[in-house]
Amino acid sequence: MKKSNVILTALIAAASAFLLWLWFNLGFNNVDAPLDLVLSVVWWAIVLVGVGFAVKTEKTRQENVRTVYVGDGRYYNSETGVRMMPAGSSASDSIATVLANLEYGFDREDAPDPNDEENPANWTHVVRTSKYEPAREDDGEHKDETWEGEVVVVETGRTIPFNSRAALAQIIG
Repeated sequence: MKKSNVILTALIAAASAFLLWLWFNLGFNNVDAPLDLVLSVVWWAIVLVGVGFAVKTEKTRQENVRTVYVGDGRYYNSETGVRMMPAGSSASDSIATVLANLEYGFDREDAPDPNDEENPANWTHVVRTSKYEPAREDDGEHKDETWEGEVVVVETGRTIPFNSRAALAQIIG
């Protein structure tokens, strides 16, 4: 979860605890005793739903940031922009480098203009990564790497799931 979301969630929980303490300290709980318990339970349920919503929203946002468009020796990611694939590097290695260096900030790079005649956005694959944990490099092998998601083939619209770097490389070439 993004640092600002954690801080906001902590502030809301602290404010809720303070208001609950204030409610009982000022003696408001003695006015309508059964109603106080109901109000307290409802309030904490609202706080928990709010925290759950913030966590789910952040997870969805991070999945969107991890989406990479691939085609014609280049790729696009909303955080890094359009980049050319380095010579001798596979598409899956280039995407892994981007994913390992993501900061999940709120700044977005401009998407390429699909109507640009000089640099058309001819994407062949859309790589949606749902879970990525970078590997440690041991003798050129990617050990303990977790990479799961799906690839959408733009031409056909077909969605193909993958669960490793090798499976992704086989799909996108």
